[in-house]
Amino acid sequence: MKILNCISLNYKQIKLDIRKSFAFDDNVKLNIMKQLTLGDKITQCILLCTCNRTEVYFDGSKKYFDYVIKVLSQYSNVSKDAIKKYAMFFENEKATFHLFKVTSGIDSMVMGEDEILSQTRSAYMFSKNNNFTSYEFNMIFQKSFECAKIIKNETPLSTTSISVATLVGNVVSKLGDNTNVLVIGASGKIGTTVVKNLLSHKNINVKITMREHNKQLSTVDDNIEVVPYNDRYNYINNSDCIVSATKSPHYTITKYDVDNSDIKAKSRLLIDLAVPPDIDSELDGYNGFSILNIDHFEEIANYNNKIKESSVESALKIIGEEIDELKKDIIFHSFLPKMKNMDDKEKKVIYKMKSNLSSKSFEEFISVYEKES
Repeated sequence: MKILNCISLNYKQIKLDIRKSFAFDDNVKLNIMKQLTLGDKITQCILLCTCNRTEVYFDGSKKYFDYVIKVLSQYSNVSKDAIKKYAMFFENEKATFHLFKVTSGIDSMVMGEDEILSQTRSAYMFSKNNNFTSYEFNMIFQKSFECAKIIKNETPLSTTSISVATLVGNVVSKLGDNTNVLVIGASGKIGTTVVKNLLSHKNINVKITMREHNKQLSTVDDNIEVVPYNDRYNYINNSDCIVSATKSPHYTITKYDVDNSDIKAKSRLLIDLAVPPDIDSELDGYNGFSILNIDHFEEIANYNNKIKESSVESALKIIGEEIDELKKDIIFHSFLPKMKNMDDKEKKVIYKMKSNLSSKSFEEFISVYEKES
């Protein structure tokens, strides 16, 4: 299948400070694709830009790699030699295989993540709407999207979380229909991510404590209530869960202060994501408190990661099967005009062969059929 080529600049080879030079906006992407398709060198191209990768998919032969690098260098101000050093190059079937791995999330930094599918679809639609694709690219990319959905439905690749923040959100969401959560340390990297994951669950109400205003969190959700850190014990009474994720060298919650804060005994979950710990371990099992620490969630994450890794083999098998179907679709599309003068019996034979044979055997069958016709 000598249709697709790809130049990939991604997180595996390039650090963010260089990668950001290739974060093109839509106007720049449009100009790049226009320049790539000047003349008759390249007739189809798609430019995918995310925070973790910039990839150019284009048709034509291998000799056009240098031309694509030249254009990328022009718009990124990164030298051609540097691009050659960092880029990954794929051609023909390897490029198609790479695309399918990308859309399914196998090639992502967080294996199995779903966002890359919508990002790739958006890049494809942007190119298609601007007339930079034809039937070959349409078939290839649409098939990659179908394949990604099959993998999502038939393997645990995208349904098994390895993010501690996501795991925390999942645990808290199961505490009840209307769960009140107090987050201590919401201004930190972990705390911010945890808050966003908690807010994704409709049954969770979130309060956060802060020593100072944090602009990033203030834009997350208007319904978040920010309370003073020094008043945190006053809000524990009405909380079903307390999450603490600070970098403090001292406890944020202690048994002594709980005893002196008139906190009623009831079932409460304490989630301690800090190292060293934020929460006094003597509270575990005391007056209804139970503690889950960072090791608990990392153990689940590691287990889930093993499940993901074991599902990669199944996902790759699906990709192989879907690419074989794609090859047959492309062969059939080229042969389709010759079926106009066939009778129904002949057409049924062609469809049956397409359904039952591998792409290689189907190609051989069509070749023989054309010679004998």
